Amino acid sequence: MFRHTPLAVLGLSLAASATGTQLGNTRLVLERVNTTFFIQRQCQPTSTASLASNQVTGLDELPAALLHLVLADLPVQAVGSSELAECQGLAAQLVESRLRALCWPEARVTNQGDTATGAATALPRLSVQLGAPSRIGNIFVSFGGNPKVSPVRITQAAKSALPQDRVCTVSTLEEMRSRVSKLGTFQQVKVVTGAPDEREKNKVPLIIDVAE
Repeated sequence: MFRHTPLAVLGLSLAASATGTQLGNTRLVLERVNTTFFIQRQCQPTSTASLASNQVTGLDELPAALLHLVLADLPVQAVGSSELAECQGLAAQLVESRLRALCWPEARVTNQGDTATGAATALPRLSVQLGAPSRIGNIFVSFGGNPKVSPVRITQAAKSALPQDRVCTVSTLEEMRSRVSKLGTFQQVKVVTGAPDEREKNKVPLIIDVAE
């Protein structure tokens, strides 16, 4: 079913119950990805829909709950805010952006065609190549104002959740957020990946974004 969805509502649907729930950090990360994605492309989704698992190949290793979030509320139609805006085929591009923000910096997503030939609003079939997951590099803390909790303590709490091989996974980011959240009364804690290291493409920094 297609839904006519303003951008603000799209963000809220992914962020709903983001705190204190399963995959809470992932919901916040995807909300951030969605907002940045449409601003950069100067596009506004006019209708959205979610893909079923049988409309995507290459994501069999994802747990069902995570797969649902990655494929939720994808733009079926969008309009540009400028004449130069490219607002076609955004579903594949958005899935790719989401996966890259969730520790797969080499993810590639291609559109394999529509589920209903000739239908202007048909949902696409997507083919995904995840590539190797990244490894975690440096950890930084971002906060506004004068922090009540020391950035050193925040960094230490985040590092305590690092696996020995430092492989970046959604579960690791969720555990980091959980441990940092226990240090104080925060309005929000979000763990996001940064741009891959120029010298080591398979390594990404993490930013612990804290609002007190």
